[in-house]
Amino acid sequence: CLRGKWMGDFEKSLPAFVLVAFLSFLIGFIFMVLLRFLIRPCVWFAVFLVLLKLCVGGGLCWVRSKQCAGAGLFETGQQVAVAVAVTATTAASNAVSGQSTSEAFTGDGADYRGVQSRTKMGYSCEVWGQGAAAAYTSTTYPSSGLVDNNFCRNPYNTNDINKAATIWCFTTDTSVKWQTCTPVGVIAPECTDGYAITNNDVRTLLEICAYVLWVLAAIYCLLVCCLLDRIRLAIAVNQVAAIFVKDTPRILIVPAIQAGIGILWILLWALSVSFLVSQVPDGYTSKEAYLTYEEAYGTATTPGKCTDKWPTGSVYKSETCELVNATVGYACWRCSPPRYIFDWRFFVSLFVFFWNNALNIAIGQCLIAGAVGVWFFTSNADKGSRRVIAQSTWNVFRYHLGSLAFGSFIIAVIQLIRAILKYYEKQAKQAKNRVLVLILKICGCLIWCFEKCVKFLNKNAYIQIALMGTNFCTSAKKAFFLILRNAFRFGTVAILGAMINVIGFLFIIAVSVALGYVILTGLYPEVAPAVSLVIYGCTAYVVAKLFMNVFGLAVDTTLQCFLACEEMDLHGDFVPSSMSRWLDKSKPIGADDDDD
Repeated sequence: CLRGKWMGDFEKSLPAFVLVAFLSFLIGFIFMVLLRFLIRPCVWFAVFLVLLKLCVGGGLCWVRSKQCAGAGLFETGQQVAVAVAVTATTAASNAVSGQSTSEAFTGDGADYRGVQSRTKMGYSCEVWGQGAAAAYTSTTYPSSGLVDNNFCRNPYNTNDINKAATIWCFTTDTSVKWQTCTPVGVIAPECTDGYAITNNDVRTLLEICAYVLWVLAAIYCLLVCCLLDRIRLAIAVNQVAAIFVKDTPRILIVPAIQAGIGILWILLWALSVSFLVSQVPDGYTSKEAYLTYEEAYGTATTPGKCTDKWPTGSVYKSETCELVNATVGYACWRCSPPRYIFDWRFFVSLFVFFWNNALNIAIGQCLIAGAVGVWFFTSNADKGSRRVIAQSTWNVFRYHLGSLAFGSFIIAVIQLIRAILKYYEKQAKQAKNRVLVLILKICGCLIWCFEKCVKFLNKNAYIQIALMGTNFCTSAKKAFFLILRNAFRFGTVAILGAMINVIGFLFIIAVSVALGYVILTGLYPEVAPAVSLVIYGCTAYVVAKLFMNVFGLAVDTTLQCFLACEEMDLHGDFVPSSMSRWLDKSKPIGADDDDD
């Protein structure tokens, strides 16, 4: 009933959904326009976030390894942060003054004469003899070091009954009268009652992880410093790609058409393959009757007579039993065939499915890359006015379709091998062969990694096809060696591209959902917003995927255009100003000029 109400509310607010969907496209376009100007702060903010994650991750691991029993993680972290801050400020003060004070003490800290002036939670200490500490003076406790200071101490006389276990002080905060302290330089809290993680090996492992993350953070800082030039180039590449999307907004139609064709093809293939897999041969399962359910169905370690291959059928107890003999009894358990099977016809159909899908993706990638290439090599004065999509479409379907089909064929073969390995893995699982299952899982994982590498190479080969007009094999070879020669540039662009991709998704989805909430509550205040906002978020995700996929391919193509200009020594008024700094060595790379 509640589900029906939610769907009814969504149907009622359908005009709001249409408006939000339109606004999502507008927000995506605005993001591309803003990206041209804000990409530099976005990239450096993302770089800082990665460093922050490494440092904070290491800190959390270290704090967790030192967390005392009964203390919270935040409380322990606050203690550690206070200890680090006090230690750093004290060290700086000592370096300036040239003096230092011993922080050592023994036992309960009665002999402590250090300069710790904050409690373990960071509260500032009250001066002894004043305020709440008025009763604690150098006269009352002459041997406790309370002369005109607010340093932590443990004052008591020899004949006192009540004595503190460690150093402490009264605080200047009215909500906390007093609190214990730790000496300057002691970072980890003392855990007299034990640790929150009782296993010493786990604590040691967490501490090691913390040091590893901090070392990675230091290496990351060094890499950022060493790769400043490449980061600036990656920023320029992303700026140029954003300008291309802004100048050619109709390019977003390409992936939308691809998606429509893909959905239609999937529906037609599913309709045809459902007929193939539903033709179960008459002798696929045994027609014999079995004495026990275990013999027919099998056990955890032994396959049954009815379930020894995949897809498996079911087991049922027949009303008509067969007498085996007078000693054994009647056999009543029989096999029921599955509703579908996978034979060679299915795998032929699956290969065709993979090939068509890969070709659909290849055409879209080559078409967008070609449009970027035509736009890039157009003079700056004419950028945005030339029909780059029409020319790229003509080139793809007139000259490059065979190369794209061959590249798609390679992807389809790899995907088919993965599917066959998965099929035999299922068969081994039904045969209770755990070793073979593990081997096939490992092989499947390796093939998956290989498929990702080939897809990456193919994408860059398609870009080469679009830019240079060479066949697939030549383009793949050129792309491979181009990536090899410029590994750091490709790596930097890929990492920064991933960061910008996340920022783009978050921006488009967050703004779309926020505007959707405002529109929905303004137009339909009586409608429950939960389901509608989820649908708005999903719609915004699809729109963000559309924009960021086109943008990502534009970035990759722009980088290859730049490398082509660099290696072929091409100059002209077609190169955007941000790119010309790298092509013309007489210009300073660090200059901040606006792109044309």
